[in-house]
Amino acid sequence: MLAKWWKRIALFICIVAILFNVTYKLVNRTNLKQEVKSVMGGEAISFSVEEDNEEKDNK
Repeated sequence: MLAKWWKRIALFICIVAILFNVTYKLVNRTNLKQEVKSVMGGEAISFSVEEDNEEKDNK
């Protein structure tokens, strides 16, 4: 009997942790452009000439 309760408690904790993880990722999502740049190094990908010029001007 006790084992069934522990399994249910553990399952409930896992479900709550998954829900917190999903909501955190939805709230703090990153821009696809930023994510691709971080994976590819940023210099290998040029999305457009205008955006690159704006980024250089901002620096």
